[in-house]
Amino acid sequence: MAIVDFFFQQHEPGLIVLAAVVCLISAYTCMGLLRHAKRAADKKRPIWIAIAALTVGFGIWTTHFVAMVAFKPGFEIVYDIALTLISLLIAIVVCGAGIYVTTRGNTRWDHALGGAVVGLAISVMHYTGISASLMEGSLLWDHQLVGLSILAGLVLSAVAFVVASSGGSLSVPLGAIVLTLAICAVHFTGMAAADFSLCGPVEGAGELDGFMLSLIIALISAVLVGVAVASMVLENAHFRRVARENEREQRDANRIGEVSKTLHLAMTNMAQGLGFFDANGALQLYNERLKEMLMIDPRYDLTGADLRELCRLSLVSNNEPEENIEARVQTFHAEHSRLVKEGGQIEHQLGAGRVLRVSHSPVGDGSWVSTIDDVTERYNSERAIAHMARHDVLTGLPNRSRFDEQFETMMATADEKKTKLAVVAIDLDRFKEVNDIHGHAAGDMVLKQLAKRLNDVLRDGEVVARIGGDEFSALKLFSTMEGLREFLGRLDGALHTRIEADDLNLSTGASIGVAIYPVDGEDRSKLLSNADLAMYRAKGEFDHRICYYEREMDELARERREMGRDIWTALESNAFYLAYQVQKSVLTGEITGYEVLLRWVRPGHGQVAPADFIPVAEECGAINGIGAWVLRAACADAAAWPQPHKIAVNISAIQLGSFDLIDTVKQALDDTGLDPKRLELEVTETAIIADKSRALHILTAIRAMGVSIAIDDFGTGYSSLDTLRSFPFDKIKLDRSFMNEVEQNEQSKAIVRAILALGRSLSVPVLAEGVETPAQLEVLRLEGCNEAQGFFLGRPGFIAWEDEVGAAAQ
Repeated sequence: MAIVDFFFQQHEPGLIVLAAVVCLISAYTCMGLLRHAKRAADKKRPIWIAIAALTVGFGIWTTHFVAMVAFKPGFEIVYDIALTLISLLIAIVVCGAGIYVTTRGNTRWDHALGGAVVGLAISVMHYTGISASLMEGSLLWDHQLVGLSILAGLVLSAVAFVVASSGGSLSVPLGAIVLTLAICAVHFTGMAAADFSLCGPVEGAGELDGFMLSLIIALISAVLVGVAVASMVLENAHFRRVARENEREQRDANRIGEVSKTLHLAMTNMAQGLGFFDANGALQLYNERLKEMLMIDPRYDLTGADLRELCRLSLVSNNEPEENIEARVQTFHAEHSRLVKEGGQIEHQLGAGRVLRVSHSPVGDGSWVSTIDDVTERYNSERAIAHMARHDVLTGLPNRSRFDEQFETMMATADEKKTKLAVVAIDLDRFKEVNDIHGHAAGDMVLKQLAKRLNDVLRDGEVVARIGGDEFSALKLFSTMEGLREFLGRLDGALHTRIEADDLNLSTGASIGVAIYPVDGEDRSKLLSNADLAMYRAKGEFDHRICYYEREMDELARERREMGRDIWTALESNAFYLAYQVQKSVLTGEITGYEVLLRWVRPGHGQVAPADFIPVAEECGAINGIGAWVLRAACADAAAWPQPHKIAVNISAIQLGSFDLIDTVKQALDDTGLDPKRLELEVTETAIIADKSRALHILTAIRAMGVSIAIDDFGTGYSSLDTLRSFPFDKIKLDRSFMNEVEQNEQSKAIVRAILALGRSLSVPVLAEGVETPAQLEVLRLEGCNEAQGFFLGRPGFIAWEDEVGAAAQ
């Protein structure tokens, strides 16, 4: 209460407020500068400490003397200039020491100690300033209040510095307020402890009166205000800069965090192995996938390892033999050292069939990034595709493309080593029967087994390939004919064998043709063609399974090619013509129809038998055109006859294999106006068996038009009762071969009798071909044959209707 009473009763209120304002400004400035001093670099920190010491020292000193001017003891107080300046110096120096302690310390106790030193500076400055007062009389003191003032200064100053150093957003203003309280508490408690009742005024030189002190105080206050404003501006600028820096740092930290997280996720989950090597070749960054790819122990730290070390570790992990490791490390290092500088990739095969692709990408400063991909699946797929492209899918043997490559290579080898090359053409015998009778699955099984057996007998310098269907080709480098014959014997033995599987039990065979390079040709196509010629000769001979090419075969092939060209010319120039052979009833002798026969006079060669030129026409593709011409011409002739006799037209197997035959027959009937009942088509059972379901479908469609269908050459070939059961033929034609000895040979007669009986049981008339004698006709009459044709009944030729009338009269 004494302090409160002293404060309100003996002071000028306006100056008290000014003192408080000056004190607050200096305290705020001190706290701001204290923060700058703590953040400043070591070289700049003493400057900020000095500025802060000057600011708070002047603030304490100014607060004290403004309050002294506001004090009303009842007389004017003058001051000793020296002590006044000493008090200012004490405030500055001791405060500087406290600020220094605070900036150097890191704990709250360090900050509290620094603040306590500043509190000590406040007390020492205060009581030194009181001592600078010049008065008459004795100044009395209340020692309790003196102690309280000193204690208040120490405690509050310590708290102020602790608060200001906490780093919060309000730490500077709060610290300034507490420090202001400390200064005011020291001053006013200390003034209340002094008793001026026994003192009076004094005058003398060298003293500082109130007016001069006021000027000094005003000047110092202005400086303090300027420093405070500068400090505030600096503090605000600093806060803004710090905020921007913090924001930028936070953004950068977030970005770095996101990038780091993304990089970590990418490196962890990427399928590739990744490694970053510095300019010295040391591995600095890698993912776990790298170790997995190289099969290196996951516990092993690869940081700092170079290419050699990685190669060595990988080879050891892949169980590479110890004696090979160093050599392979040297090879790998040489290969990769070049790629590291230039960039590129390389593939390596490791254990267990693994294939790794290693890529190197230079960064530019000598460092590089390496990636490792496991391309085993792609590598195997490419190998499989390459194998499929050059090998037969069913048998696994080389296909035509691969065979041609090997052919060229082996021809070059033969030239280089002065040896010979055998070119072998192989065609399986009766393989179509296997497909037709047992099905295509059985045919595939036969091909696979034969291919395996052929492959098993091969040796170095020998090749077997599947060219297509049931055709194979082989190559053999040889020096002696004994070596070639031994090779052919192995092939023949593998092909002529018995195959037993499930319900299948059959014997296989093949025809083999051989051409020899360079004797039989000097280019691939010629050799293959000559080998085929030899193979066809082997197929046509019953006593030879293996035939060698002979030049006479080439002559025959050339003649067939020339005949093929002439056949096309004849077709285009309408050089073919038709002849007709009469067909008569055996019982009555009446004419029942005519068989249409094709004739051709080849320029420069004369008359050519159909048996000679029809097979060639089938080979060269002219048979369909010839067949269509025959049908149209025969129907046109028959439509012009005065008698409605039937005509019988032969259909080849090739024609019967095409659905176009249906339209061809219909078009011929429509164009000529011939009654379909007068047309009979003759087909052989061999032609039907080639594709039975297709053939029977076509014949059914033609028969639906009203055209008759006869089975020709019955008794030869298959003579299958199933064929007769499968289709309702209108006539059976008995082959001419059975008529040669029918009148003397009881066996031939028995066969004829059996076929005639078959016809009667099926209600199908039988026509016998090749009747050349009266005895043959008599046998047919006795056995009940329906119709006959042959030279005895009439030779093929143009029809003269007057002759027909005369023959009927006889």
